[in-house]
Amino acid sequence: MNRRAFKQQDWIFFSGILLNLFFASQVMALPADLETGRDIFYKHCKACHGDKGDGKTFAANVLNPPPKNFTAEISKKELTEKRMTNSVTKGRKGTAMMPWESNLTQEEIRAVVIYIRQKLMKLKPPKNADKH
Repeated sequence: MNRRAFKQQDWIFFSGILLNLFFASQVMALPADLETGRDIFYKHCKACHGDKGDGKTFAANVLNPPPKNFTAEISKKELTEKRMTNSVTKGRKGTAMMPWESNLTQEEIRAVVIYIRQKLMKLKPPKNADKH
């Protein structure tokens, strides 16, 4: 193999690697917790809370009080992870929010809360968040 052909093969090889890295970064998958949380949200929560978590749904017109708007600044301040986990687990008296503890595992509840907080409320995870 001559020296020129070797360099050309190297260039093709490294170009392929760079293209793979570029495309892989463009289609990065959600971490498992976020993916699970997203799936649960769209299956069980979207009807009342909406695609974007803003509560703008038909349900908002018929439920009193209306579903929580996770995108509102007040929600971002008031809804701690602990409070949200408790609301999903036990439900909220005086609202249409039912308890999910008999339908979802604690891991699933945690995943949907993390998804809502990070993707819909646009909150950053705490620096000391433990990894499960």
